[in-house]
Amino acid sequence: MDLLIYNLTTIDFNHIIFTSMIVFEEIIKLSCIVVLISTPILVLLRWFLKHNLKQKQLELANSTFKELIPTRLQAYERLAILLERISPEAIVLRENKANMTSLQLQKQLLSSIRHEFEHNFAMQIYLPAPTWDAILKSRDVVIKLINTASGEVQPNSPAIHLSKIIFEKGVNETNFYINKAKENLKKDIQLYYFD
Repeated sequence: MDLLIYNLTTIDFNHIIFTSMIVFEEIIKLSCIVVLISTPILVLLRWFLKHNLKQKQLELANSTFKELIPTRLQAYERLAILLERISPEAIVLRENKANMTSLQLQKQLLSSIRHEFEHNFAMQIYLPAPTWDAILKSRDVVIKLINTASGEVQPNSPAIHLSKIIFEKGVNETNFYINKAKENLKKDIQLYYFD
């Protein structure tokens, strides 16, 4: 009887091991099949999501660019007006009032230039650095012209004397720099918005 129990236990144990091996083998086969089927699906899903994300980013960038175009063009327009307003002819004719002295006109001209730049200073974020530098150079040349011309007249002399010297001394030089800055603005607009 002991032998019979021993044989039954051994047989059962061997049978369990054998059955476990078969089950384990089936699990491995199923796992391989799952991996083989799911890998291409996951790769395709990853590609689709990545492609979709890039597409969304491109659409967002495109819409942002389209929304910024009017703002940027307005910045270029405002800076072109700024250059026109600080040109010696325009600023002297606009700021010269009756009974002003040369010193008063000088202060008024410099104040007007400073005010124009403060009002439009933020527009530089829409420009390439060389274009903004050309605008700054134009401003500096006009300021230098005003200060140089002011040194050649008496502070209490009529403002017409300062105006005359400004027109005689440097209109050509300042207009060269102002026109150069305007050309930079035009080139930028053509390059970035109409090509």
